Amino acid sequence: MANGRIFAFLAGAVTGAALLLLAKTEKGEEVIDDIKEKGSEAFNNGRAAVLKGLDKIEDALDKVHKQETAAEEEEEE
Repeated sequence: MANGRIFAFLAGAVTGAALLLLAKTEKGEEVIDDIKEKGSEAFNNGRAAVLKGLDKIEDALDKVHKQETAAEEEEEE
């Protein structure tokens, strides 16, 4: 188990060093900018999907509320 932890630490250190070296190059800056742009797009798409889902939930709750109100009014008559 200790060997696995050491390996994971070393793998993380090597990955971090490689990313640092990549970030220092011109191509690396382009890659980072591309990742930022795609991340922003993904965030905005996810946010839109969540808002759309919330709208559907709100519509469903309004429908249920109207049905319950109509049922109560029929019982009163």
